Amino acid sequence: MAALRYAHKQGADDAIFTSTDGRVLEGPTSTVLLAHVETVDDGAGSARTVKRLITPQLDSGILPGTSQDALFAKAKAAGWELGYGPLVPEDLFDADAVWLISSIRLIAPVNHVDGREIGTPAMRKQLTAELNELFAGIE
Repeated sequence: MAALRYAHKQGADDAIFTSTDGRVLEGPTSTVLLAHVETVDDGAGSARTVKRLITPQLDSGILPGTSQDALFAKAKAAGWELGYGPLVPEDLFDADAVWLISSIRLIAPVNHVDGREIGTPAMRKQLTAELNELFAGIE
């Protein structure tokens, strides 16, 4: 795995591939997954928390992730909003949490990309725990 060897030489644990037009694709053996959490006014004077998972769209030439697909089914049942989108590296920095997900590594949080922190440690920990709980229910 040349990409992983290169990442390790740069002091990173893993790599995230981008396309020639700058879109986020996937990891060498994993799917990229982002989370956004926001509090919205429900229109009745109360606030509710909206949790959204986003992964790169499949028309970018990547293979569908079976672990990501199974997690999406569980997350949807738990009330998460789901999406596929054209993602660029800046989207990683705007996310509350980012993971590389695979059947071997399961849900691996991404703490930093190119030396920049993703979200906050507390939010990453909370969201990772929630997704791990959902993932544990996958048969």
